[in-house]
Amino acid sequence: MAMDYKVINGDGHIDLNPDLWRDRVAAKFRDRAPKSVRLPHGSDGVVTDGSEPRTIGITRSVAVSHKEMANQVPTFENTAGTGSPEQRMREQDRDGVDAEIMFSMPHTTYFRDAKDDELYLDLFRAYNEYMAEEYMAVNPDRLIPMGMIPRSGVDDAIKELEHCAKLGHKGIQLDAFPNGGSFPKPEDDKFWAAVIDHNMPVANHGDGKLARSGPSWDLTKDPGPDMHQKDPFRFFFRFTNDAMKGATQLAFAGVWDRFPTLKIFWAETQAGWLEFGLWQIDDHHERYMQMIHDLWDVPILERKPSEYIKEHCYWGFLHDPIAVKRRECVGYDKLIWSTDFAHAASDWPNSVAVMEEDFEGVPANEKRAMLVDNVAEFFHLN
Repeated sequence: MAMDYKVINGDGHIDLNPDLWRDRVAAKFRDRAPKSVRLPHGSDGVVTDGSEPRTIGITRSVAVSHKEMANQVPTFENTAGTGSPEQRMREQDRDGVDAEIMFSMPHTTYFRDAKDDELYLDLFRAYNEYMAEEYMAVNPDRLIPMGMIPRSGVDDAIKELEHCAKLGHKGIQLDAFPNGGSFPKPEDDKFWAAVIDHNMPVANHGDGKLARSGPSWDLTKDPGPDMHQKDPFRFFFRFTNDAMKGATQLAFAGVWDRFPTLKIFWAETQAGWLEFGLWQIDDHHERYMQMIHDLWDVPILERKPSEYIKEHCYWGFLHDPIAVKRRECVGYDKLIWSTDFAHAASDWPNSVAVMEEDFEGVPANEKRAMLVDNVAEFFHLN
């Protein structure tokens, strides 16, 4: 029987103690696999392959009020969102949430502490298997973790995508371009084709970026000494949020044109900035595009950048009453409400109460779309 969802959290976090899934790592790597350690000041950290400990962090798994945040000593036992599947559902119930799309940060932090790609890739295999077969399996209608995709190249990304599909993951978390670099390359098309073939939803949890650093384009052409801006994409986001960067890079690389059915959910970007941002990117495209093309050989788009963004992108927002009020700029059918539990930006256990204030006066069908229908359609729930 299909679950009757009333409220879905489109962006929660799941940062588990690696000791829970370390026994799934290949035996030859297990002594180098991530493990929890208790640090001298009392908090927990994670050590991978002899690395320095990486702490949980004060703002990552918050079970205290915002006023008490600085005083907590986070461990896997005393923080929110790090417990068993049963505990997670109790936390959902307390917040008034029926289900969660869950993102994880280990692969962006301590997985890369592995000293070689063989171990690195096995961590993805082991983690994704544990999450599908032991965690999500407890209640797959309510517990919806994203499959993790490695950053070690297109072939590795495709292999783990196919693995996630076989495991039954309902989506994948892609926080880098499939090639592993900071800008799109032609070889990425193999990955996007695999996404379409497997009908696999793709979500990003990186502030709308598919790279935190590095060049935005294959800048083989020197723009010359009179151009002081070295990144041409900065012109598009100069006065607004650069959370459109990943989507814009894909537009200029022709990915949206070659894969017209491809969609991406950009989680935790907020959305109140979109109205101005969409206007500005089109305005600056008209102002600067010929110069950018002449100086850097970046191709000129056949359509306005905003048209690609509106057609192919979903946006995740938390407590953002401006996004709700200005939803028409992108369409309420492209916005996904979320709580960010258990990170510090969350209003848990009062997320629904805050949401009701933000959504005051919104027609029932539009409210349901942002709370349930959009995320359910994107991730093929029920």
